[in-house]
Amino acid sequence: MPEEKQHFYEFGPFRLDPQKRRLMRDGEVLRLTPKAFDLLLVLVDERGRTVEKDELFAKVWPGVVVEENNLNQNITALRKSLGDSRQESQYIATIPGVGYRFVADVSSRPVEQTDGGASSALQAEGVTRDQSGDKSPHSRAALGSRGNLFGYALVIVIPLVMVALGFALYKLYAKEKRAPVAINSIMVLPLENLSGDPEQEYFADGMTDALIGDLAKIGRLHVISRTSSMHYKGTKKSLREIANEISVDAVVEGTVQRSGDRVVIRAQLIHAATDRHLWVETYERPMRDVLDLQSEIAQAIAREVQIKMTPDEQARLTSRHPVRPRAFDEFLQGRFLYWNRRTAENLTTAIGHFQNAIKEDPNFAQAYVGLADCYNAQGAVQVAAMPPVEARRRAEEAAMKALQLDPGLAEAYSALGYVNLFNWNWTPAEQYFKRAIELNQNYANAHNFYASFLISRGRIDDAIAASNRARELDPFSLSISAQRGFLLENARRYSEAIEQLLAVIRMDPNHYQAYWILGHTYAANGQHQEAIAAAEKAVELSLRTPGALGILGLAYGLAGRKAEANQILNELLKLNESRYVTPAALVNVYIGLGDKDQAFAWLEKAYQEKSNYVTFLKVFPILDPIRSDPRFPDLVRRIGLPE
Repeated sequence: MPEEKQHFYEFGPFRLDPQKRRLMRDGEVLRLTPKAFDLLLVLVDERGRTVEKDELFAKVWPGVVVEENNLNQNITALRKSLGDSRQESQYIATIPGVGYRFVADVSSRPVEQTDGGASSALQAEGVTRDQSGDKSPHSRAALGSRGNLFGYALVIVIPLVMVALGFALYKLYAKEKRAPVAINSIMVLPLENLSGDPEQEYFADGMTDALIGDLAKIGRLHVISRTSSMHYKGTKKSLREIANEISVDAVVEGTVQRSGDRVVIRAQLIHAATDRHLWVETYERPMRDVLDLQSEIAQAIAREVQIKMTPDEQARLTSRHPVRPRAFDEFLQGRFLYWNRRTAENLTTAIGHFQNAIKEDPNFAQAYVGLADCYNAQGAVQVAAMPPVEARRRAEEAAMKALQLDPGLAEAYSALGYVNLFNWNWTPAEQYFKRAIELNQNYANAHNFYASFLISRGRIDDAIAASNRARELDPFSLSISAQRGFLLENARRYSEAIEQLLAVIRMDPNHYQAYWILGHTYAANGQHQEAIAAAEKAVELSLRTPGALGILGLAYGLAGRKAEANQILNELLKLNESRYVTPAALVNVYIGLGDKDQAFAWLEKAYQEKSNYVTFLKVFPILDPIRSDPRFPDLVRRIGLPE
């Protein structure tokens, strides 16, 4: 971040003040995110020179891995604030493939300071001083006998003037301190666990998530998702550093303490740019009212930042069902100890916790959403713990029950969108995703799943835009970032997909999903040795999950290592005798071996069980070797996709 300057800049009708971090147009302060301001300051500092993208990343996001799209979005926001455009640049010119240049004329002026004003006033009265500071003989003669009187007047008047000036400055300072600040984006830092029991961390994480979820229901407020919030758990970074990295106006931080059947939460809202505390409050409630407590905090924050809520938003925040403490505890364990790990074993354990929560409190809608998410994941090719038709049937039942209990649950609509997408009910799927986003514009997973719907239909630009929105809401979500790699692969933008997936792996060297997608991206791009290496790592990390084995068999076959591909094939066929094996794995191996008939035979089985794999027939490049076969367009037609 650029260091503070002791001057300000002027260009056109704008004044840029580095000290106060303000951009003004004709005296009116314009709203900029912290990162957009930093970016503008760098460009103005380097006016007339092309600043390369790498240099901008280093100066504006030091030490942070940031996608180029983040830079593009901030440039777009700046141009909007300046009334500029890429086509006719008055201020920020794009240098294609290189970077950006600030092209307007800029004048730099020093910050106004109070200096020798008293000396100037004395000179105006004809009083001059020699180097020793005494009055000159001419001055003394001019004053004559009035000298003493004038001296007494100065002794009396000057202190009065100083007092009046000090009072005026105090009033100005106090007014500025009380002045409302513009807050359009916010992040909730992980609430600190004060219970003294490390095993209660999941409870503190659950309270953080509940507060984020309630704030996210306020459509006019941009709220960073939980995954990115948790990235800062235990961090020693300052609030200003965090806000700059994540590009938010304000941060919520606080503590949570659970004692028996009581919970105490202390929360405070802090303006990121100034470290100014805008609001602080402590709440204590019985456990059964804990969801109402989170809603109360969210509404208090909304009032403080002067965000006007719609009647629907207010209703969703206030209509809460009291939850039994044990049910809530089971839900938190399922969601925050097991669901997030996404392995077959952990998903099964999470399901057990959600079912226990429902036994304790049959009207607990969020527990049903937890079930729906788990079943959807169990039917996916990456996990493949059960046949997808059965998994999605259970997911649909759970999500529908959740909506019966709470018709405003965006998460339930998103789960139903997922079910209908992979059951090829295309119109209802899109309607469910759009409803989820309408209810909660800040729900990153809804945007992410909707991106999958769009790419399956061949709507590539729309899919990338939806994925970008998901990343904007949850920039540190490795799952969303990996899925973005899959979308880029299906858009046949292989180099971008590979770069995206390698960035995920740099952040988490054990990210199975990233290696899995990277393997078939390399294969689609003809990089067979790289595909083998990535697929071998996916097989290792997943403990030889069939889906990963299928990608490895594909890579071996395409690389001409037929013997090894056949070994993988035999392993999968043997596994299929004793457990569920996704047909997609065998389709991939047979494509690698060049056996079209067997590839279509297993593709037909994948069709019969409504495998996720078949949903992407229209775009998936791995299927190119069999795309010209007459059987392929027939299959595309049968799942309801336009040829």
